Amino acid sequence: MKVLKFLPIALVAVLGISSCDDENSMIGSSIVDTTLEIVVDSSFQEMITLESIPNDSVVGRTITQLIGRISIPGYGKLETDFLSQFMPAATFDTVGVDRLDSLILYLSYNTESFTGDSLAPMQLSVYPLEKQLESPVYSSIDPTEYYNTQTAPVALKSYNASFLGLPDSLVELGYKMIRVKLPDALADRFFQKYKEDPFVFSSPTRFTQYFPGFYVKTSYGSGCVVNVQNTVMNLHYTKTTLIDDKDSTYTATQTLMAVTPEISTGNHIKLDIDPAIQRDIAAGKVYLQAPAGLNVLIHFPTRKIVETFEAAVGEGSATIQGLINSLILQVPLKELADNSYNLEPPQFLLFVRKSEMQKFFEQKELVDNVRSFYAQYNTETRTYDFTGLRTFLNDVIEKKRAGVEITDADEEIVLVPVSVYSETVSSGSSYYYYSYSEQEVVTDIVPYISAPSLAEIDVDNIKLQLTYSRQNVK
Repeated sequence: MKVLKFLPIALVAVLGISSCDDENSMIGSSIVDTTLEIVVDSSFQEMITLESIPNDSVVGRTITQLIGRISIPGYGKLETDFLSQFMPAATFDTVGVDRLDSLILYLSYNTESFTGDSLAPMQLSVYPLEKQLESPVYSSIDPTEYYNTQTAPVALKSYNASFLGLPDSLVELGYKMIRVKLPDALADRFFQKYKEDPFVFSSPTRFTQYFPGFYVKTSYGSGCVVNVQNTVMNLHYTKTTLIDDKDSTYTATQTLMAVTPEISTGNHIKLDIDPAIQRDIAAGKVYLQAPAGLNVLIHFPTRKIVETFEAAVGEGSATIQGLINSLILQVPLKELADNSYNLEPPQFLLFVRKSEMQKFFEQKELVDNVRSFYAQYNTETRTYDFTGLRTFLNDVIEKKRAGVEITDADEEIVLVPVSVYSETVSSGSSYYYYSYSEQEVVTDIVPYISAPSLAEIDVDNIKLQLTYSRQNVK
């Protein structure tokens, strides 16, 4: 595809005015001079159709773990628990250990990471897994395939999510721990195994062959779902050591294992969607719902956009040059009629072909801004704005001109609620002077399972705008 090598400065200014003040103009508008045009076409948004589709079996790979049970009017009934392997510590403190006092499973969460009634009495139970988790782990996993349903749990813990009654020092830290005491025999098992064969603890692969992990199940209560953000297993013990030629006995703690991104963990999620939402969907309304609820399928007019652009610039013409400046999709939301639980829209949406969605999550892909994109929810405009879809269209056009026809798969796009994780990467360099920079780098994109989430799409105000340039070659 031929492109313009440059645009006059005056033309750039006109392009900005056209994009803002004439967003609904049709093809052929915004003529700048006799040989060069900037075309802003929003007619395609009338061709878009949307529908809610089930998303009840998501890849649950994340260190975030949901535990609880809740019924929310206008949302549905949600029950969550999780299965997880553990990353072992490479070394144990064994010298001078006199007594193993307790082995505790700590499930940590912060003041904002629960939904529902913080005072609701809840109970969880812990079962050892009897075989390794298969990867990837889906939210529709059947836990009974991994633990013995005929045996009693190795631990039970009653709890609530409230921070009431905690010491001020812990409240100020902003997080709380659900403390689950595990059997003393399990502590002794891990400790003795390390002394006999520390090689077992040298990698998660070896360790999961010895200890496949836990299933943590909601066993009692309703009214609250907690987002556990950190899970560790700590050994508390008594130790004697020589200090100033005298024996000194004291208590100590070490983390034997933890849930980390390197191991397999999965949330088992059961969501019964509220019948009111199902009736709304049957009547033509469109919802996003998470976790493991509803995606939005967009019937995207890819063929028509390409056809219109190529007709306007003359596909293969020697006398016309064309350049796609932008393709922007704006997805607005409506206010929920009943939102007494203060449900929030998903923070991010993934834009990807329906045919490629499962592969994206199973292979732990990141967006490439050609075949997949993400947009963050804008709380001020109540929209998700996909502003970089130009590369999606260019990729389709280039393949078409190489003989790959546009298919239905190119017009079936799903919007998927996701969580986007990033980290700050620092770099420095010097040549005649020193420079330092920091950059946010996306490290992981996973299906959104952080909390119950619901949003209604404002289908009447979807915006899809194509802007392109064309120039007659003299």
